[in-house]
Amino acid sequence: MKHNYADRKEVVWNNLRMAYPDNLDTEKIAEQNLAWDIMLDAATFKFLFSTPSGRKKFIKVEGRHHLEKALQKGNGVLLLIGHVGSFVSSFWGLGIHGIGFGILANDAPADPEFTRAYRRFARINLRTIAKYSKGPVVSFPLGRDKSAATRAAREVRSLLGQNSPVIAALDGPPHLTTSTEPVRFFDRACVFPSGFVRVAARTGSEVVPYVAAWERPYSHKCAIRFQTPFSLGPDSKENMQACASAVEAMIKSYPDQW
Repeated sequence: MKHNYADRKEVVWNNLRMAYPDNLDTEKIAEQNLAWDIMLDAATFKFLFSTPSGRKKFIKVEGRHHLEKALQKGNGVLLLIGHVGSFVSSFWGLGIHGIGFGILANDAPADPEFTRAYRRFARINLRTIAKYSKGPVVSFPLGRDKSAATRAAREVRSLLGQNSPVIAALDGPPHLTTSTEPVRFFDRACVFPSGFVRVAARTGSEVVPYVAAWERPYSHKCAIRFQTPFSLGPDSKENMQACASAVEAMIKSYPDQW
């Protein structure tokens, strides 16, 4: 982990306090968040050492018809997520349920900012995702490398052009990307990465938000819940705000799992 327990608790608590200024239980929610985060890492090893039938038992899919409806338009689908719940488990969970996809992921194993142990763990995650996703993992470096960003955008556009779902997380660090857009997030001014949303708008792709929520503490069972699709228009600011609002709604549903 990049942060120790005390540092991470402080970061989580400050984020929750800004998002929920009138909530007196932010301390409790922050404690619960750390428990969920431990489960997120443990889920990787639980998955690797489970049988195929066991894997399906602890990851279920709901609202699949929303994805199927969006794919009927033939322009690909942006599967929009936030860093909420068991989002990592959802990547291989979709694969074992027969849902193929591509995924846009940062190249953490190559980033010296992280510890060697974390980079090794990230490498295991990416290899597992690539094995079960039935689609490519499009990686981009954590930095403002425009040539690498252009390459990643080209790969994402190609996947969407083949009517493939592509997973991307909106709530990433904007200072480590080449394209950003200001939005309102929890009634505050915020800046989010915007490159993949722009690509999806150009290809006419539908957006299907989804969340992978833990069902109960200290259990590896989670539910992948697809939500109602929406379309992107010509206005990039409106598109980004729609995506930000969708992620905000996920967090409001599961604040302790953000």
